Amino acid sequence: MLEMVQVLAVTNLFLLVFSVLIFDIPRYTLSLISLALFGLRRRNDRAPTSAASVSVIIPTFNGGSGLAPSIASLRRQTLRPIEIIVVDDGSTDETRAAAERARALGLVDMVICHGTRCGRSAAINAAARFASGDLLLTVDADTVFEPTAVARLAAEFSDPRVGGASCNIAISNERDSLWTGLQSVEYLMSISAGRSILDVAGAISCLSGACSMYRRDTFLRQGGLDVGPGEDLEYSLRLRRLGYLIRFVPDAWAETDGPTSGISLLRQRARWDRDALRIRFVTYGELSFFHRYERLPDTLQRLDFIIFDLVPTLSLPFYLVYIVLLFGTAGAGLFLGAIYVLLLWISIFNMALAFVMFNRSIGFFGLGASLIFPLYQGVYLKFARFFSYSSEIIFAASRHDDFVPPRVRRALLGDRIRGAAQ
Repeated sequence: MLEMVQVLAVTNLFLLVFSVLIFDIPRYTLSLISLALFGLRRRNDRAPTSAASVSVIIPTFNGGSGLAPSIASLRRQTLRPIEIIVVDDGSTDETRAAAERARALGLVDMVICHGTRCGRSAAINAAARFASGDLLLTVDADTVFEPTAVARLAAEFSDPRVGGASCNIAISNERDSLWTGLQSVEYLMSISAGRSILDVAGAISCLSGACSMYRRDTFLRQGGLDVGPGEDLEYSLRLRRLGYLIRFVPDAWAETDGPTSGISLLRQRARWDRDALRIRFVTYGELSFFHRYERLPDTLQRLDFIIFDLVPTLSLPFYLVYIVLLFGTAGAGLFLGAIYVLLLWISIFNMALAFVMFNRSIGFFGLGASLIFPLYQGVYLKFARFFSYSSEIIFAASRHDDFVPPRVRRALLGDRIRGAAQ
């Protein structure tokens, strides 16, 4: 331990700062300290207007087992939705039967069944045409809400500039495996803490697919969600370009299931990362640091991605090679071990502050997960993101995203080829 301290003490300050930045852990330390010391969390205590009505859309593909808890939580809301619409998107399990039972019991107002899978976007767009509420709440089938969540989301729309708002999200199955325990800590850092400070700056870039609310008239006027992969991010950035505000509501809590194995987690994150890169840089051209005429919050949300995500991720293998060349093999191991110990202390500080601020409890399982959280966040996910970004840059891998049905992918790719030919 003394050797590690000595290594850090004689390390160039720039290298030390970049080493801490590249492993992602301290990203939210300043955010948490600012939120705690200066009370920067934006609060909206206004009640939704009496005329506000909410239609809930639950698109699901083979998600029948999660429908009942989700519907039950929606019916316990202090602001009751005027209708709940379930879209069975070509499921091959008991989803349709579960939805029909809920409708027969009066728990669901409408069930739409697609004979073949059309994709999440198509399911939501179809239901939106039948919805009658002023606001649309899109919900994954495994999402369960706290009783005040819908009311807190709807309250944001008392500001006519707001085009979308999303919940704070926790992992409901955090004790199922080590992976879900780590995701629980990660969500507290990246969503609860990270998005709270971005919301203060007006720099929220993505409305969560698990639970987001939109203005129905704006949603329909803009043609709904894009049918390609990464539809949540694409629609959020579209709203920003149209001048609407995007909100994150830290006091509106929902829980959702996380992947229980390392492989399924990698598949999920690979899809998210590839889609984010394609949408940001191909669809919306956000690679440049500054765009003429854009607002400061739009610049901040782009720079947050470029500086804290893209640059450290793509620099990681070159950084490791540099460390080995600089210190030698043994010295590099000692230096990286010292960095890990430093990151561990920062991580524990972050988690303690976040658990207090957001009133979340942590047991022995969470404490155990926190000891390897720097390895999970700074190494495992960072390398996964590097390969995802590389595959998208070199092979445009998001074109083969299995989250979008194959026939939809083929149609999209065919349209692009024909458009390029013309």
